[in-house]
Amino acid sequence: MLGRVAGLCAVVGVAVIAVSGAGAMTRVSAPLPAMTSFVLAPGDFSAGGRVASQSTRTVAGQQVFTRVQKAGRIGSTLLLTSVSLALVEPDEPTAALGFSEFKGEAQTKSGRQAFANAFALGFVRGVKTGSHGKVRVTVKHSTVGAPVLVGESALRMPLTITTNLGSLHMAIEVTQTERVVAIVELMPDFNHPLRTADAVTALTDVEQHLHDAFTVANTSLPTTSGTAAQGQVVTLDEGSWTGAPSSFTYAWSHCDATGAGCTPIAGATGKTYTVGAADVGYTLRVTVTGTNSVGSQQAVSNATGVVA
Repeated sequence: MLGRVAGLCAVVGVAVIAVSGAGAMTRVSAPLPAMTSFVLAPGDFSAGGRVASQSTRTVAGQQVFTRVQKAGRIGSTLLLTSVSLALVEPDEPTAALGFSEFKGEAQTKSGRQAFANAFALGFVRGVKTGSHGKVRVTVKHSTVGAPVLVGESALRMPLTITTNLGSLHMAIEVTQTERVVAIVELMPDFNHPLRTADAVTALTDVEQHLHDAFTVANTSLPTTSGTAAQGQVVTLDEGSWTGAPSSFTYAWSHCDATGAGCTPIAGATGKTYTVGAADVGYTLRVTVTGTNSVGSQQAVSNATGVVA
């Protein structure tokens, strides 16, 4: 995972300079939320910044959304550039494992240095791209400090790139929610510090965006179809959901003629239900629960007609 994130940050290095210019100093059971909701948003910055570019691409076989913000402030820190990336994994366990591996390798000196080297390489390539060869920048050395862990699924690392034009004191932040690993790179201008509190604010903003994006909600109630008569099969449609629930569970119930006073039917937990003699005189309803690692929500279907 460190190699994958380092590779992405090499891409970040290109994106940063190509936009700003050196001289200017998925097992998915419901639709995935918009990838734009996984990264820093324009509203997270004080007035003065703007989105310079955003794109979706495939890197190492994974879908990655990138947004580059030029200028703007996070707290009191004036940024030259910020870059947010969202790496979408097939499911939450894969994303959690990847973050865990990255966290472990980032705690080793050799792992951090490999990360720094990859980012510096991308930075140099970006300088050439952004300046069209007119500005000559030499990276003297780059270092990544020990990661600061923020809970179980986020970390922040200071990154310094020393060049012939001065030093860039940056922060690289990585966090994981559900099936997304998000990376934030914050770059103040040459020789300007990045306040820790402002870096924390950016990380908190991204975590909130991810939590909101993956909060499960039902937007169109489940429905049943089929004939409510002995020997017939009634089929459930889950309805529409946001927050990308990764699984659904079902619980069929006996209800009165108005669809109220419902009692669960033992063992009736599938998407289809074969109506039997014990159902005569009742209506049927289904409680659907959509779940992912962020949370869950229930929604109840319409009632069938009274079983004859």
